[in-house]
Amino acid sequence: MLLLGFVLVAALAQAQKNYAVMLIDSKTGNPITTATIKLRSTGQVIPISQAGNALVTTIPQDTLLVRATGYTDREILLALQSSAFSVVMQPKIKNKPVAARPKKSH
Repeated sequence: MLLLGFVLVAALAQAQKNYAVMLIDSKTGNPITTATIKLRSTGQVIPISQAGNALVTTIPQDTLLVRATGYTDREILLALQSSAFSVVMQPKIKNKPVAARPKKSH
């Protein structure tokens, strides 16, 4: 009986769940459609719609790796998320070039 309990707990821990994810630009509030969402557990890449939405089916203990050109990468632990959530992407800060100072002549 105890073994059956452990088997049920293990099966429930591995149960998959659906997540509706929306990717949003932090400055404009516009959806981001050119990002990549990858599951850490399997490496599977999740497609993103033209509206910036993705449907992810995985275990709650998984982590999403979110990347988009021009934005800071994000890691999202699904155990901390509801079944529908937004990922707000921060634009990368570009370093401004520093003007070269002329050499002092002696």
